[in-house]
Amino acid sequence: MFETVIGLEIHAELNTKSKIFCSCSTRFGNRPNENTCPVCMGLPGTLPVLNKEAVRLAARAGTALHCSVNRVSRFDRKNYFYPDLPKAYQITQYDLPLCEFGYLDIETGQDRPNGTRRTHRIGISRIHLEEDAGKLIHPEGETVTLLDYNRAGVPLIEIVTEPDMRSPEEAVAFLKALKSILEYTEVSDCRMEQGSLRCDVNLSVREMGKTDFGTKVEIKNLNSFREIQRALAAEGERQKKQYCSGGPDSILPETRRW
Repeated sequence: MFETVIGLEIHAELNTKSKIFCSCSTRFGNRPNENTCPVCMGLPGTLPVLNKEAVRLAARAGTALHCSVNRVSRFDRKNYFYPDLPKAYQITQYDLPLCEFGYLDIETGQDRPNGTRRTHRIGISRIHLEEDAGKLIHPEGETVTLLDYNRAGVPLIEIVTEPDMRSPEEAVAFLKALKSILEYTEVSDCRMEQGSLRCDVNLSVREMGKTDFGTKVEIKNLNSFREIQRALAAEGERQKKQYCSGGPDSILPETRRW
């Protein structure tokens, strides 16, 4: 018998009118590359200025999720080269995130003897601020890829959970509860069809009763509850079959698409 171990990394765009380090609009649906300037395009000689509203909304999310909001926080550069990142680095937070050590209680669907629902506490290790990347567009029937930098620099919070979920259903229940909180507190509009709420999932399997974690596999950029549940179920089955045929060492750490 196996159990799955699931952790989530959720990216939520913040409800601000301007980007996190410049005054460009965050409005969705404008013409490609209309919401850009030298700052979010990473041109030489530009300096970022932090959007106070983004910090306020991120702190509000942390408070709603029972986190401690740190009095001192710091931004870092995450260096990687990809076409949707014009600066070749992302401004994010690593060592000193804005919020840490929170939790969210979810209903598991099992009833107690008194008729109330059982709850399961999901730990939240951190919430940090960062800027979003641009968007790649692949026109149908064309052999070229186009770049739209309107989204580059849009403020995000990344919410990182502890690996406390044990089924795809629990993961979806957590995401639905989180979405409701972010919408109610007006931190984010959470329009998944527009990419305002996206999720990376991390899953491993282990034999029932063991406490050591297995090898983690990540599936990136899922943006619907249905696909998140399907992706987790499929990956869990794949890893269990791999474990049975080749042992735990046959499962490799990797990043997958769905």
